[in-house]
Amino acid sequence: MKPIDFDAQFTETLNQWMEENRGNYRNADEMEAALPEVYAQFLETPADWLDGKAPGHAFDDVENAGELLELVKRYIAEEIPVPDPLLERIADIGDEDALMALLKDESADCEARMLSIELLRQLESTAPMVEYIRWQVERNQDEDLLDNALESLRDMGKAVVGPAKIAFRAADETGKEALLDVLCDYPGDQEVFDFALSQFKSTRDKRALYAGYLAKLDDDHALEALLDVAESDDVSYIDFIEIRSAIERLGSEAPIRDFSSDPTYKAVHRLQKDRSPFGADRLN
Repeated sequence: MKPIDFDAQFTETLNQWMEENRGNYRNADEMEAALPEVYAQFLETPADWLDGKAPGHAFDDVENAGELLELVKRYIAEEIPVPDPLLERIADIGDEDALMALLKDESADCEARMLSIELLRQLESTAPMVEYIRWQVERNQDEDLLDNALESLRDMGKAVVGPAKIAFRAADETGKEALLDVLCDYPGDQEVFDFALSQFKSTRDKRALYAGYLAKLDDDHALEALLDVAESDDVSYIDFIEIRSAIERLGSEAPIRDFSSDPTYKAVHRLQKDRSPFGADRLN
């Protein structure tokens, strides 16, 4: 099999459809609303450029997911958009082993490995859990892969907590921060809470991030530190908004602050005022 540019073929079909139907719609918005139907028809219409197959069924006769994943790599190497029907067929086959092989192949293009993560997530697979956790600790993968893997870990639910906590203890600061993004949804671990609180106190450029984590960890022992920063002279408007939210979520009240001289406050205030006939929402 060789890569075929489905997008280019659809563009040609779409251009022809627009020429033929321009007079049937009052404006461009109406035409745009019809595009999903045009695309659906494109997928189901037999095409000469596919030897009579409909684009939506172009890969239905292939049973080997590894063969299709090799084709995906060829699409990416030749800089041709990977067609949706190809990815849908791989998902239909559901071969986790083939997807895991691509996931672990560090010689493969990052885009191909990203697609393997997304397909495994679509399959609701927990097979890559250990691999994803290891990535967060070792931090030797592309940042896009790490972020995408982290999203999958969150989607795996409570099953990830035990392995993630074990890895958390072995991770450096950056790895701990990444795993905290998952673990903060499952409060009650003292070590995890202590790390989040310590980082909130010591990492000034990430105050908003750690305030959000402390809110999710739902431990009111964080209130003293949150209130101290909320009342301090050096807290920025953006940080204060997140800190205030954490304080309120933990059952207390944040101080009232005047940020009228803060440039970010002014920009947000102006933007919200322009958008709403009732003026800016709660800004102070």
